[in-house]
Amino acid sequence: MENITKTFQYGGVEWLCEPWVGAGSLGIGRGENPLKFALPLLLLQISVFTIFSVSLQFFLRPFGKFAFLTQMLAGIFLGPSVIGRNKQYMSTFFYTRSVYIIESFEAICFLFICYITTCQVDTRMIKRVGKLAFINGILLFLIPFVWGQFAAILISKRLGGGPAGIPPVEFHHIAIVESTMFFQVVYGVLSSLKMLNTEPGRLALASMMVHDCLSWCFFMLNIAIKLNVDLPNKNRAAFLSVLQMLMILAIIFVFRPIMKWMKNRTPEGHSLKASYLSVICVLLFISSLWAEFVGLPYFFGAVVLGLATPKRPPLGTGLSDKIGCFVWSVLMPCYVIGIGYNIDLSLFSWRDVIRFELLFGVVRVAKMIAIALPSLYYNVPLWQAILVGFIVNIQGLYDVQIYKQNLNYTKISSKSFGAMVMSATVNSTIVIVIVKKLYQTMSKRNPYKRRTVQHCRVEAPLRILTCFRNREAVRPVLDLVELSRPAIGSPLSVFAVNLEELNNHSLPLLIHHTQEISPFIVPSRRDQIVKAFHNFEKTNQETVLIECFTAVAPRKTMHEDVCAIAFDQETDIVILTLDAGIESWERLLCRNLVQNCPCSVALFIDRGRLPDFRFVPLKKLTINICAIFLGGPDDREMLAYATRLASHPSVELHVFRLVDQNGVSPLRDMVERNHDMRVINVFRKENSKKNIIFREVRIEEAVDLLDLLRKEGDDFDLMMVGIRHEENLLMLEGLSEWSDMKELGEIGDVLISKDLELSVSVLAVQQ
Repeated sequence: MENITKTFQYGGVEWLCEPWVGAGSLGIGRGENPLKFALPLLLLQISVFTIFSVSLQFFLRPFGKFAFLTQMLAGIFLGPSVIGRNKQYMSTFFYTRSVYIIESFEAICFLFICYITTCQVDTRMIKRVGKLAFINGILLFLIPFVWGQFAAILISKRLGGGPAGIPPVEFHHIAIVESTMFFQVVYGVLSSLKMLNTEPGRLALASMMVHDCLSWCFFMLNIAIKLNVDLPNKNRAAFLSVLQMLMILAIIFVFRPIMKWMKNRTPEGHSLKASYLSVICVLLFISSLWAEFVGLPYFFGAVVLGLATPKRPPLGTGLSDKIGCFVWSVLMPCYVIGIGYNIDLSLFSWRDVIRFELLFGVVRVAKMIAIALPSLYYNVPLWQAILVGFIVNIQGLYDVQIYKQNLNYTKISSKSFGAMVMSATVNSTIVIVIVKKLYQTMSKRNPYKRRTVQHCRVEAPLRILTCFRNREAVRPVLDLVELSRPAIGSPLSVFAVNLEELNNHSLPLLIHHTQEISPFIVPSRRDQIVKAFHNFEKTNQETVLIECFTAVAPRKTMHEDVCAIAFDQETDIVILTLDAGIESWERLLCRNLVQNCPCSVALFIDRGRLPDFRFVPLKKLTINICAIFLGGPDDREMLAYATRLASHPSVELHVFRLVDQNGVSPLRDMVERNHDMRVINVFRKENSKKNIIFREVRIEEAVDLLDLLRKEGDDFDLMMVGIRHEENLLMLEGLSEWSDMKELGEIGDVLISKDLELSVSVLAVQQ
């Protein structure tokens, strides 16, 4: 059936009428062209876009991940700039009905993107951004805006006028739009670059959160003013303002409690029910529809609902996991196709490109200056200030959609829209590459001297960093601190780091707890942990000094905060406390710490054998510790720390030195053997105390070692071992087959294996 299209004017508006033919076709076999129907055409468009986008990603893969670049290029390629020059293609792929459908799906896609990204933003983080980030946020809001307006005036009046066909009013509006930036875009890029909890990443995100708050306040104020100016009926304007406030109040006091109820009804560790997910989608559509009715952009309702969504799982990041796949795989192609359809590169001349890029360049330089000036004033290193300046210039899908909204509301022309999208695509790609390379280069220029317990002077205070990931680990951490504190001499310095995964927050945090917890406030989980350490410090003021931190970071880069604190505080050893049941991501944390930490690292597997010193007098306690010395730098470091523990009045230390059948070290490296012999001789000479017992145990092969561990293991409360040993040692041969956790080394791994059935706690040390 031939489609008959009619066009007519009514009320000053051009109307286009097409007969309804249904969404799906009966197929080619019945004489129908499927591409004349909405559903088959939509499926074809999504398929073509996906194939082209994936192909681009495959070819660019050696250079890095450029999702935004490949998506934009795919959309532009399918639009009038490249393939769209073929009239037959445009009339088949982008006839009137298909464009309306694509743009509808595009709006729905951005609606979900706004929600699933904003629902991870915790507004309480604004209180913790710090003075520098707050100043940066204010200047990011003011300086690019002011510089952009001056640049628009200068280009329009002094440099031969703006781009052809672009009036000065539109050019000024382009400068305003370009001066805005979005926290969610930078968050996604930094997450993919694993830079969320780096110092530059944290400062950039905190600054942009402040900027976004100011931008939304300015946006709401602008809407309110326009309502009062544009509407002749002041009562109607006031009525719409009231409805806008009612929408916000309804989301906060009606929709939010509903989502809280659903969260409380979901058992911990379980995902959200399908029925609850459906209710949240309905609330999202109601919020967006309400925003449209009261004169606000539809995505404003999604943003407010996202901010009001409780951040605890299974909401927050849980919603992103549930909805994200559908949004990014099905709706995103429609989104990008709709963008590409409105870009025609043939409209531009080199003169236009220069004028646009001159304006965009001024705004981007202004953003860098807004970051650099206060950062340098607050003694931030120059390279970090420059890096943060580049980070805040990253652009993405949010920026493109704001351009599209301005195009829909006729604030900008198709020519300006195309220039802004192309500039954002190229700029974002270049900036991401610069940020990645600059961070990699500068982070390697941090020279440091590796610190160890072995090389720490006996009279000098030992500096220990303890890190843990749950409240239950606090007691064993305090047990180790108690055992490590000196009887006399300089006090022990302890830095306690509570590690939290970044799933309940939008912003990675490193919190230094310096204030006392008020007894009149119900303590949170963090407060309880800090209070436990402060109470311990108060009872041991002369021998222990404790500082508490909380590090909120993604799993993959959680070690960055630990390494940064260890470097800044010049610690001698980092002790990571783990439970007996170790998850895969904890093993990744162990590996990252061992590979990157600027000091020695000890992995402590607690099995509940150490007593609680808070309730048992020290004089009535005997803590049996065994140090297994095979040889090498890790074993020497372990022995140095064991010697420190032996100074505690409740500790009885047994040192087992493993030798071969000839009574000599099994190591083949003569240099290491000489170092070991010197350390052992010094140890035996200086530690002839009653509470230290030294034994040499002859071991021929791995079976003998297993028999020793099986026989002696449960006689001790804590066994200490080195992690790395010389390869192909006969007495360790075959132990890797028992492997439960290779990060502990061969001997440490055997000690926690289920086959040996030991209950002793294990401390594995690497120098």
